[in-house]
Parts: sequence; structure tokens; C-alpha cells
Amino acid sequence: MVLSVRALAWIGCLGSVAACGSGTDEPERLSAFDCLTSDACAQRLVVAHRGYHREQPENSLAAIRATAAVGADLVELDVRHTADGALVLMHDSSVQRTTDGVGEVSELTLAEVQALLLDGGDPGDPESCRVPTFEAALDLARELGLLIYLDQKTDRTDLVLSAIQAGEHHRDVLVRDDWARLAPMLDEDGGLLVMPPITTLEEFGVIQAAFPGLRIVELALGGPSLELTEGVHAAGVRVQQDVLALGDVPALVGDYTGWKGFVLAGVDVLQTDNPQWLLPALRQFEQTGEFPDQGPPAM
Repeated sequence: MVLSVRALAWIGCLGSVAACGSGTDEPERLSAFDCLTSDACAQRLVVAHRGYHREQPENSLAAIRATAAVGADLVELDVRHTADGALVLMHDSSVQRTTDGVGEVSELTLAEVQALLLDGGDPGDPESCRVPTFEAALDLARELGLLIYLDQKTDRTDLVLSAIQAGEHHRDVLVRDDWARLAPMLDEDGGLLVMPPITTLEEFGVIQAAFPGLRIVELALGGPSLELTEGVHAAGVRVQQDVLALGDVPALVGDYTGWKGFVLAGVDVLQTDNPQWLLPALRQFEQTGEFPDQGPPAM
């Protein structure tokens, strides 16, 4: 893709406050884990949905590396279990859409899954063409300083918990799932960083009463809700929300008002397919207090 002068200048804002019109140095940013576990952190964080899959196959190790390279704070990954009790990264229940194989992940062995080729990968680069294990993703995230936003698409929570504990990966993963599945995991390991979805303040209140150490929730709504976000913030808890439909879609043609709506509603962590354009806009907001209405098309 050939970038315009405007787009290149926009990207330059990522690394330099001066490039964005400020004469002061940008303060050092906390890691996503440190920010989410700090009461004082005011950073807005960006999640690359399924890894930075604009550049690499989704849920691949290469997509995790691309996430770090583009500057996102978290990488969203999907985990499922195989027939022989291994954990692999795969969004769908079957392998058809993203690989050259067929079949349900839960009915294939780890060896069968890892023999497949990911669509769009480079056969010369195993990280871009092989389905990774969850353990490999954890190790890579630690190496790169990324926090994994784990969408738990398996009921084998025992396997997930064991993988996190075995590698002492508590600082490397944020587990997203319904509260009914997260609560038993927390009973076994209160050190997990978890994120249950909510749709109402009443639902939030029940969960927080059961787990006062809660740090973040997902607003499982299509659009922003200032009332709900403010209610969660009042309890000292952060808010994550997907901005894929109402934010990413208009951004495809350079309209950033969808993203702006989530930011002005107070969403702390934004999940996007287009971190390459959301990140500079968000940094501009952090530095100037103004989120742009327009920017380079996120194509």
C-alpha cells in the first residue's frame, strides 16, 4: 500500500509528541498489564483484534509480532482445545475458513492441526503459516511485552489455567469469558486478570460484589454508553469495548467520528481491526484533548 504524505505524517505522531504539535516529551507509557492493575493509570489502550491481521494471518504468531510492531498494547486471540487436550489459536470451531484443512478443532489432534497451512501465510515462515499453540503465544507475548486479551472459546478452562500457571504467565494474559466460567477459575487462582462482559450496571454490581478485585469489564454493547461507562468507572473499574462496527467501518473512508464516540464516552480499552490508524488518533487525543473527526482511510 502506498501511503500519502498526510498518512505518513499521521503515523509519525505515534513516536513523537513534537510531530503532533507539542513541544514536550511524551511520558513513558506503562505496559498494558501495569496500566490495568494501577489505580492511577490514565492511558487509553488499543487491542489488535485477532492480532494485526491486516498484515498477517489472524491468530498466528506472525500476527502477534505485527501487533507489537504497529504499537498496539494488547493482542486479542481465540483459544480452542484439540481432541487430545492441547490448546491452539483458532477463532472458528472448524479449521475450514482460515486453513487448507477441514474438520472441527475439537475433533482433530494437535499434530493434525499443526500440519495445516494458514491461508495467506508464507510457507517459508512457520510463524505465519502454522496454527500456534496457546503456550507458544504466551511465550511470544512475554517476549514482546504484549498483553494477550484471551477470548476463551473452550470449556476446558482447566487447560487454560494450567498453561498460565505452568509458565507463570499471569502478567501476560487477560482472560475474557462469561462470569459463570471465570468465577470457578478465580476460585482456583485469584491472581488471574479477568474481564467478564456486562450489559447493565446491575449485572456489573453482582459481579463486583462476588469479586471485589475486578479491574476491567467488557461492555457487550454495539455502541458507546456514557452512563454505563461512568457507572463502572465510579467503582474504580475500567471499561473495554469493541469498536469494529461503529468505529472501524466508517474509518475505512476516513470518518473517525465513530471511534471518537467511544473515546468521549470514556472507553479505556478499544478493540479494533485497524490499530494502524486508531493509535495515532488516540495518541493525539491523549496529548491535546482533541480526537480527530477525520483521518487517513483505514484501508
